[in-house]
Amino acid sequence: MRPPAEAISALALVVGAIALLIFIGVEGALIYAVLRYRSSRLPAGRPARFERNTRLEIAWTALPAIVLAVVFVLMLGTMAEIGGGGVEPGLRVRVAGHQWWWEFSYGPVTTANEMHIPIGTAVDLDLTSADVIHSFWVPELGGKSDMLPGTTNHLRLFARRAGIYEGQCSEFCGVEHAWMRIRVVAESQADFDRWLAAQGRPAATRGGDGERIFLANICVNCHTIRGTAAAGAAGPDLTHVGARATLGAGVLPSDVARMRAWIADPQQYKPGALMPRVPLSDPELDALAAYLVSLK
Repeated sequence: MRPPAEAISALALVVGAIALLIFIGVEGALIYAVLRYRSSRLPAGRPARFERNTRLEIAWTALPAIVLAVVFVLMLGTMAEIGGGGVEPGLRVRVAGHQWWWEFSYGPVTTANEMHIPIGTAVDLDLTSADVIHSFWVPELGGKSDMLPGTTNHLRLFARRAGIYEGQCSEFCGVEHAWMRIRVVAESQADFDRWLAAQGRPAATRGGDGERIFLANICVNCHTIRGTAAAGAAGPDLTHVGARATLGAGVLPSDVARMRAWIADPQQYKPGALMPRVPLSDPELDALAAYLVSLK
């Protein structure tokens, strides 16, 4: 099985080659007609005439029909390959779009904005939206599918090689649509299994200042940190937020300094985001940012 993007690219090359041959043939015939029937080559006073040619008329009617039939058959094969006909999925992930972040559920394990998949495995996505219409698109790995509230659409991803693949919500969904990025990490089956096992464990609670500040403020109403009393569902699950490469669905790289800046004023980096500014002192911000980044 090829990644859907490769199958689409191969079909595009074939169709492009056919189109180039047609272009060369049409332009060649045009040049021939211009040269063959130019006025300087005709007897004086005799107009240029084209006699009826039944065979030629049949040919230029039948040939385009044959070309279209070939392209249609190739397209059907590519669509079947993209759909993974006859290939059982090795993994199923439920994806929910929110304004403006992503939620990925692997059975009981839930994470946000960064999806991991094993290479060489067909991954089926069940796509839905929690609010407005979104659209899931990772160009190198597959096609594109809209995500509608109250409806579940399906999309298949396939990665041949390990690496990081960037994607984007491709349906305008509000003021921060541009900062609704997707990050897909394709890795070996062994690495994926280790990652999934780690994601399934609760947070390593320390009971320190950072955790205390998190549980004593509005954060606890919106976010979940498994292993603590935090069980909010309005925002991303933060149980292992420190293991993610970015914050705010791609708006900032993840480290202690940027985590602190994000908590201090989310609207500075993502205006319109539903996360409010939490009134904390500088020492509290330092402790909370260090705590969240430690959740790996």
